[in-house]
Amino acid sequence: MKNPSITLQKILMKNIPAQPHFLKFEAVLAHCEQRVTEPSLQAAMKYGRKMDFFDSRNKLSQSGELLAEILLPQYA
Repeated sequence: MKNPSITLQKILMKNIPAQPHFLKFEAVLAHCEQRVTEPSLQAAMKYGRKMDFFDSRNKLSQSGELLAEILLPQYA
């Protein structure tokens, strides 16, 4: 029997090129998670808004887009 986790990963990898905005968001959020002391997504989002990576609607700001281009140059 195939490992469902591996099958799901293959499906996701096929769809990744069509989702660059999502990858940029995730890369910036992961960057913010590394910078906060509290291990929570809420703390990471709060930090990201404070650093102007996310706007008030939790979308990437221009600064967030620039950071994403540094973190993921293949999607610049």
